[in-house]
Amino acid sequence: MNKARLEAFSDGVFAIAITILVLNITIEDVPEEGLQGALTALLPKIFSYVMSFMLIGLYWLGHHFYFERIRQVDGNFVLMNIVLLMLISFMPFPTYLLGKYPHGSLPLTLYGSTLIATNVMSFVMIVYINRNRHLANEHFKDEFAKLQVPLFLSINLIYAAGIFCAFSFPRFSYTLYLVVLVFGLVGYVKRMNADVKKK
Repeated sequence: MNKARLEAFSDGVFAIAITILVLNITIEDVPEEGLQGALTALLPKIFSYVMSFMLIGLYWLGHHFYFERIRQVDGNFVLMNIVLLMLISFMPFPTYLLGKYPHGSLPLTLYGSTLIATNVMSFVMIVYINRNRHLANEHFKDEFAKLQVPLFLSINLIYAAGIFCAFSFPRFSYTLYLVVLVFGLVGYVKRMNADVKKK
């Protein structure tokens, strides 16, 4: 399969998943005097929407970043990419539960577990490319591959801590998920800015 076609398909799935998130935000028919209260009740759903939107956006940036280091793809990689997209497209469901039960341990656990599973799949794809260097291009350096182990391990440990805290300190779970989001976005923005300056 052509790499460009797989990348275009992946972009489409990311776009659909990130758009579906907003469908979780609905408001019941209320009289005008009750609108403020109804909007206030929507705040957990809006917060989970924003967090998931940015997280899926972060995964899209990572996906694009990794694909820049790939020259071609084989059947195994295509299958792994499909599993990754399945996990991405599943994100609206735990997001919906999080918006409906913002302090529930089960929604927070499912949310964190989905993030961990997505990270694990991303890492497996990178390891596969590293072990099959004929699929990589000149931008896939040994330093890049070695950096992924501590990076993915630290992120998944934070998500695991978020799951653990969900049963006693649900608000701290949100904090941990947001820490990964903020640092991830800042990291990718810096990389993109640095790449622009090099050109």
